[in-house]
Amino acid sequence: MKLLPLIGSLLISAAPVQAFETFEELYKACETTEENSNLCEGAANFQSLGIAAYLLCDLEATGMLTTEKILLSWDNLKELFTFNSRDPMWNAGAEKMLENLPDCSLKP
Repeated sequence: MKLLPLIGSLLISAAPVQAFETFEELYKACETTEENSNLCEGAANFQSLGIAAYLLCDLEATGMLTTEKILLSWDNLKELFTFNSRDPMWNAGAEKMLENLPDCSLKP
């Protein structure tokens, strides 16, 4: 009985893994099906607003931007990308990042 999980583990570890080394390979994989395209777009939306939230909060924490200016920048960013603000991954990216930054003035 102990042999069966071992054989399964060996089969899984021997499965090939697709790694993307260039942007072209990634782009090609994302465009193969509509499902892949939606997955890549969701991941990009999640990451992009998380990064934007982090940068604005960091600029506020270091004193390079005032709270008023980061809130204005945040509103401008959301207005600029209104088509993405309806995407749940867009808001989820900001919320996830802001969980780690409790002192930040931004609210998703």
